[in-house]
Amino acid sequence: MRLPAPPPPPPAALRDAVLEVAPALSGRAAAMGASANGAALPERLRLPVCFLGVFACYFYYGILQESITRGRYGEGAKQEKFKYALTLVFIQCVINAAFAKLLIHFFDAVKADRTRSWLYAACSLSYLGAMVSSNSALQFVSYPTQVLGKSCKPIPVMLLGVTLLRKKYPPAKYLCVLLIVAGVALFLYKPKKGAGSDDHVFGYGELLLLLSLTLDGLTGVSQDHMRAHYQTGSNHMMLNVNLWSTLFLGAGILFTGELWEFLSFTERYPSIIYNILLFGLTSALGQSFIFMTVVYFGPLTCSIITTTRKFFTILASVILFANPISTMQWVGTVLVFLGLGLDAKFGKGVKKTSH
Repeated sequence: MRLPAPPPPPPAALRDAVLEVAPALSGRAAAMGASANGAALPERLRLPVCFLGVFACYFYYGILQESITRGRYGEGAKQEKFKYALTLVFIQCVINAAFAKLLIHFFDAVKADRTRSWLYAACSLSYLGAMVSSNSALQFVSYPTQVLGKSCKPIPVMLLGVTLLRKKYPPAKYLCVLLIVAGVALFLYKPKKGAGSDDHVFGYGELLLLLSLTLDGLTGVSQDHMRAHYQTGSNHMMLNVNLWSTLFLGAGILFTGELWEFLSFTERYPSIIYNILLFGLTSALGQSFIFMTVVYFGPLTCSIITTTRKFFTILASVILFANPISTMQWVGTVLVFLGLGLDAKFGKGVKKTSH
């Protein structure tokens, strides 16, 4: 009696598809909507990689931003300054969206995005609103005041997450966030020398800073909602938030006529185009790490990383270039490292969310 022949093996393309889909849908990365390239990263390396990626990209980003916005163009009486901030952010968002699209095409094509468009639009509006409010506040308050205000960013992210999304953090997390915020504030604060408007207490600039912080918190809430309800991937979040930002900013620069002034400026000084493209690329790389952090660890951890980034940048310059550091800055340094150490040890309790 002849035994029936075994069924033929599946085609190579089908075997490959099964091998590709299985890892992409396994583990915590799939549960959190992480991209396929992120899923291959060991869990214990994710936070250091995200932190170092954000730090390295935005360190160079800051250098390029200063060289573009504070550089002098032309000679003598015809010297000009770059004053096209909205267009610069518009170009940045276009490059970010294109970069995210490439990441999705090559690494994340299997996962379908189910997130509602209005959530992306709301996230984009709050993100842009926070940035515009913060920059506008500089017209009414000093730069140290603005930096101090923005260093409190983790607080509204945490408070709005607790009140609107009913998230629950371990008590140690609250202490760690307060220590980090207080440490960054002490480190970055530079007391004003000499007599000045010391009687100024609260005004329009401070209101703009409060608005900026509130919008930062709302951005965190919308990102948390995406993670909890739609398991939004980092690349899809980056793509769609930047597409909506491009739409809003594009309307703004066309309405104000800034786009045509910018194009005329680049005709006069074409050398700036290279720096702007490099600026956009570092922004795209940095944003990919930021959205990866949001997807893996949540907006609160992301806001702590972006807040402490300035601190570590300045601390690096102190160490590398032997810049003097005051007693108050040393106290701030101790508080930041104490907060980060306690957070690593005690702040990782199970976080419950009721939606």
